[in-house]
Amino acid sequence: MTVGYTYAQPMSHTYSRTRTRTRYTAFSLLKVADVCLAQSGFLPPAAASMKQAVVVGASRGLGLALTAQLLLRRSAQAPASYRVLAAARSPSLELDQLEERHRGRLTTLDGVDVTKRETLQRLADAVEACDLLLNVAGVLHEPADAATAAQERRMPERALKEVDPEWMERVFRVNAVGPVLTTQALRPKLREGAVVANLSARVGSIGDNKLGGWWSYRMSKAALNQATRNTAIELRRSNVIAVALHPGVVQTDLGRYIIGGVKAEDAH
Repeated sequence: MTVGYTYAQPMSHTYSRTRTRTRYTAFSLLKVADVCLAQSGFLPPAAASMKQAVVVGASRGLGLALTAQLLLRRSAQAPASYRVLAAARSPSLELDQLEERHRGRLTTLDGVDVTKRETLQRLADAVEACDLLLNVAGVLHEPADAATAAQERRMPERALKEVDPEWMERVFRVNAVGPVLTTQALRPKLREGAVVANLSARVGSIGDNKLGGWWSYRMSKAALNQATRNTAIELRRSNVIAVALHPGVVQTDLGRYIIGGVKAEDAH
């Protein structure tokens, strides 16, 4: 068995604006994780104790959907059942409600910023062991400040003249460096046979880039893909698999200003 890097696209079409599609995307991504766990050779039988998952960036969008899908799993329905530690930078009502419904299986941790090592250490201290690490936190666009009008929001760069070094550094810190620092912090907690899954994007593919643009986001995801490859090579000695997952276009806060302007709650 070869333990290595995988770039997976569970679904290839463009997603509509419904919660059902977002949940299905999360379900598809977790099926990829199931395959990786099975390939590791350390997947316990259905009757075995629950596995521990950590979702970073779990307050909304795909992070929230992945958390919900993990909690729906039972040993009779899936290769593994999970307890979940859901980490987020900011509090989330939806995540709090999910925790209320799944007491004993879901623990939430606010104030986790993937660009700050001290908060990642708090996360590591809260984890006894980890079988599945999902690095979901990411940024594509942001308003310059809370009062900025929607038409003035900082959007992906379409041309070289629009590149701003400070914004590019911000995107790199979150999308590329963040997952590396998170994995570094949780490395001592990864069990043999664990899976580290980084949420990447097809636009990070150099060979697939036919349109250009989206400078910071494309470059950050290309860097994340290389980081995932490095992770896979280094951690294979512990039989840990690292994968980069491409979810397709999903209507979440990250993508709503690019495709359709759907409300955030409709993407959940």
